[in-house]
Amino acid sequence: TRLRVTAESALATNDPIRHREALSDCLEESDRVLSMLTTLMDISEAETGTMKLNRSPVDLGTLASEVAAVYEDTAEDAGVALAAKVPHGLVVHADRDRLRQALANLVDNAIKYTPTGGHVEVEALQGDGSVSLSVRDTGAGIAEHEIPRIWDRLYRGDQSRTTRGLCLGLSLVRASVEAQGGTVAVESQPGRGSTFTINLPHPSPAP
Repeated sequence: TRLRVTAESALATNDPIRHREALSDCLEESDRVLSMLTTLMDISEAETGTMKLNRSPVDLGTLASEVAAVYEDTAEDAGVALAAKVPHGLVVHADRDRLRQALANLVDNAIKYTPTGGHVEVEALQGDGSVSLSVRDTGAGIAEHEIPRIWDRLYRGDQSRTTRGLCLGLSLVRASVEAQGGTVAVESQPGRGSTFTINLPHPSPAP
């Protein structure tokens, strides 16, 4: 609908400047539609077990540092302190790009819903046969009745109704993590922030 309205508005005028603006808007909107379709395909492939995974040893400390570096400017502009507290040498056997995408989605969401003066932390903990990778924020939090639905495709909760986005990030996070044999969970309270945790199997040390 947005594409059609933009195109129709341009056709209704002979102003070349309006035409160029309309073309630019159409390109931007088509990129957004393409991104949504690609994400939906990724979710579908993960849920049906057809997602191609390139597994390799992944150092979570390095991965967390890379994601934090990407979002450093975004956090600074939002007035949010971002820190990655993941030790190097903590390794999982996973698809590096998929895991990086999942962590990036969680960090992006955390910054987006954390007010100025808040902070976002990425942490990791090794357990018995598994490793947990957590993103903790001091943001708006999530109402208890919404928590079961935040993983649904295109679901937009009360806190996200004024924020533009595809509403597919958390669906992709869960599908991608579960496709790699892991799980993802959230603990949250309104006004007290949220903690999203990815749990992945930890490989046994070589003899």
